[in-house]
Parts: sequence; structure tokens; C-alpha cells
Amino acid sequence: MKQNKNFIKANKALLANNFNKCITLADQLILQEPENITYLMLRGEAYLHVEKYDLSLIDFAKVVEVDNKNVVALINFGVSLIRTKRQADAKEILEYVLQLSPNNFDAHINLGNVYQTLRQPEKALKVALRAVELNPGSTLAYNNLATALGDLGYIEDSRQALITAYEIDPNSITAAINLAQVEEKIDNRREAISLYEKALEFKNITPSYSNLINYYLSYSYLYFGDLEKGWAHYDLGFGSLLPVGAVRSIRSFKQNKWNGEPIPKGQKLLIWREQGLGDEIDFSTCLFDLAAMDIEVILECESRLVDIFKRTFPQFEIRAELIGHDTYPFAADFDLHCAIGSLPGIFRKNIKDFKSQKPLFTPKEDLYKKYLFLLQTFKERSLVGISWRGGMLTTTRNSNYSALTDWELLLVDKRIQFVNLQYGDCESELLEAEEKFGIKILRWQDLDLKNDLESLIALISNLDYVVSVGTAVSSIAPATGTPTLLLTKRSWIMLGEDKRYPWFSEVTPLIANFDEHIAKKIPDALRIITNVQGE
Repeated sequence: MKQNKNFIKANKALLANNFNKCITLADQLILQEPENITYLMLRGEAYLHVEKYDLSLIDFAKVVEVDNKNVVALINFGVSLIRTKRQADAKEILEYVLQLSPNNFDAHINLGNVYQTLRQPEKALKVALRAVELNPGSTLAYNNLATALGDLGYIEDSRQALITAYEIDPNSITAAINLAQVEEKIDNRREAISLYEKALEFKNITPSYSNLINYYLSYSYLYFGDLEKGWAHYDLGFGSLLPVGAVRSIRSFKQNKWNGEPIPKGQKLLIWREQGLGDEIDFSTCLFDLAAMDIEVILECESRLVDIFKRTFPQFEIRAELIGHDTYPFAADFDLHCAIGSLPGIFRKNIKDFKSQKPLFTPKEDLYKKYLFLLQTFKERSLVGISWRGGMLTTTRNSNYSALTDWELLLVDKRIQFVNLQYGDCESELLEAEEKFGIKILRWQDLDLKNDLESLIALISNLDYVVSVGTAVSSIAPATGTPTLLLTKRSWIMLGEDKRYPWFSEVTPLIANFDEHIAKKIPDALRIITNVQGE
């Protein structure tokens, strides 16, 4: 009888949004009946609400193991998998739910989110359209529809779907965020900032959504050159809802965060990477400021950069990143921590704090000489490295990347010898360009351009120029001191002005209009290379 009373109390606590009380009461019930799936369902749902997704995953896994046709449990299991970054597993579960219950609205919504993350936009659109049919008054359904349309490049249709979602529920956080992102895509950036700021004031906002909005809002302010607000919001943008690629979304620490204050003698500071390779390299320019301070530093970086950074910063202890999904596993190793992306907020408070400095990367002498020898016979021409796209092409990224054949005006110039810097499977693209334009693009089959950064740096150090779209190459090249022409659209990384790349003075940004393809800037790249050559 006592258990029944506790169950009633726990259920009432859940309905009253008193989730921690619900968990406490459910713990007592499960302690006495560990296999009771009703109690596990109750606690699992409460765990979802307080964003303890690892724990909800365990509870719902136990339920579906006993009852594999429990649709509610299966959906919540799928949501827990999504939140713990296991989208492929969530896909299998949610597709199974639709076999059991073809008209289940929640399954369509969550499966659409999975397809979007897995970059399957056609499938995402199909389930999103069905969700709208099932519940045409749902802001969530229109929100998912908008995201699917946007992933396929239908930006205006996506915007209209989001406006509908926002009209249905003006307090929808996801609709506000997604509408703000669409406004950014069509260059209505002030409107995007307004939407983000309003969303931060929503009464129903959770800590995770607050983190996500601050993360996106930081880039908006940095785009306009407001470094004070930009870095402040960026420093608040940590949490589980951040894009999958952001390492900052899965790291937490018991140690205090360092904010630039003096560090007592004997204490160690951990600096850890929290974005992709390109951003990590840009942010690493702040390490020179840190090296000038008399403090003990442990630098955790991308594994490919460890030996490279050891040459640049011999005073640091440098190692590959050590990621724990909950807390940092080496509690006694350091006393304070700071994400590398937080360093600009300490050392680059305004644009005047950016200054020219020595190259971040120096090549190994033997590798430098190797490529010096290999390139020697081509020295009568300008040696130009090229990178024309990222490793993954999606519909939404195509306008920021290019096909190699789009570079015809540059590639046919006989004064230039081109060197491939494009990593990944691009041999067919190189052969197509060579055959079409009657040229030879240098490359070496034994050079792994993605994983062997030591050789890549040595190669780039021997070049006269690099022409690249916005990939890691556009950060690696100037880090060696090599002049770099960046084909891009204006973005936050320029911190307010089209004509500068403050992180590296070696970069000349060639800016396409927001509605223009970046290949339109190829003639500017050609003029710069050939004019310098002729002087």
C-alpha cells in the first residue's frame, strides 16, 4: 500500500513539473521493485525533463527489453539516444515504432530530427510532411518541415513554414531559433539577433536551450564586430544541444573555469579544444599571449597537432584531447581549465588586440627539404596550392564551396603550377579538370592530406600562395606564414569587416555577396597572384 501511495505522489510530482521529487520517489519504488516497468517509465520521463539523458536511456532500455511493443517507451528510448548523440541507433528504434504505429506523430517528429542529423534530407522531408498531415496545428510539425526544406535549399519555403510555426506558438523556442537562423541565411541578421534575444526571455526556456541560443547569438554579434557581447555570449554557449561537431557540447569539469585572473604558483591551467580543426588553429593564435605569462599550462589539442605545437610552445605540456562524457577523468592533473575558444574573450577584447606574430606552425626540416626537392623543377612558375570544398558537401553548404571546374579562369593560367591540397576522395575531380583544361595538378599518392599534417605543413611552406574556400586548409596555410587567398562569404570570423581576417595577417579574404557563389571571386585571386608575380 505504501508503494502505491508513493507512486501516486511521484506521478503527481511529474505532472506538477517537480521532476526531482518525482525521481526521489521513483528511486524508492524501484529499490523495492527493480524490474517494475511502470516505475522505470515514470523515472525515465523525469530524467528526460531534467536532461539526465544517460540515466533516462538506461531506464527506457530496461522497459523496452521487457516490452518491445511499448510505443511510448520506444519513443522515449529513441529521444534518449538522440540526446546522447547516438542518432544511428535512434533511427532504428523510431523506424520500428512506425512499423508498430504508422500514424504516431511523436515518432515522425523525432525521426525527422534524426534524418536531419544524419544528413538524409529527403527522408526528413517525407516524415515532416506526414507530421503536418497528422497534426496541422502543431508548431513542432511546421518547425521540422522548415528544417527539412532548408536542408534541401528551399530557403524561402523554409522561412514561411517557420513563420507559420511561430504564429501558432509565439513562445516556441525551437521555432524562434530556426527562424533566426533562416533570417541569417537571407542576410536579415539584425532580425536574427532580435529573435535570439527574445527567445532568451521566454519563461519556458531550459538551461540547454539558453546555452544553445547564447552560442548562436555570439556569432551574430561577432559578425557585426561587437566583440564584447560576442565573446560574452560565446562563453555561455556550452551544453548538450549544441551542434554535434562542437566538442564543447560533451565536456564538463569539476575544476573552476579560468577567466584570465592571476594563477597562484604551483597551480596548472588546462586549455582544451572545443571546435573543429580550423577554429582550433585560429583560436590558437592566442596561445602566444598565454606563453608570455609565467604559468604552468597543459594544452590539449587535436591529436594531429601535438608534435607541431610542441615545437611552437615547448614551455607547455601538450597532449591529445582526453574526452570524458561526464567529467574530466584526471581530477588531480590540473587546477583550472579554459576552453581554447574562451581565450579571445581574455586576450582579444577589441580588434586592436589582434596583431601580427610569428608563424604558428614551423615544418620539420627533413619534410620541408623533401617537398623543396619535389617542387624544384616547377619553380619557374608560381606554386599555388588549392582546396575547393569541404570533406562533406551538403545542399546548404554548396554555395560556400565550389567544384574544381568552376576555377577554370585560374587553372588555365600558364604562369601558375597548381598543387592539390584537397583531402579526401577527389581524384576524379582532379582528372576531370586536367583533361578539360589541359593542365597538370601536382599530387602525391603517399601523402595523406587529412591525417598527415606534418607533411601538409611542409608542403604548404614551400608554396607561393594557397587559394582555398573556408576549410581547415584556409587556417593551416596562413599558420605556416604562406599567403592565403580565402574564397568566402562574409562571416563572424572576420569580426565586423569584409576586408580583414584578423587571426592571420597572411589571409586576404575575397568576399562574395550573400546570394553569390564564391567562385565569382576567382578572377580576384588570379589578379593578386599574377600581379605579385610580375613585380
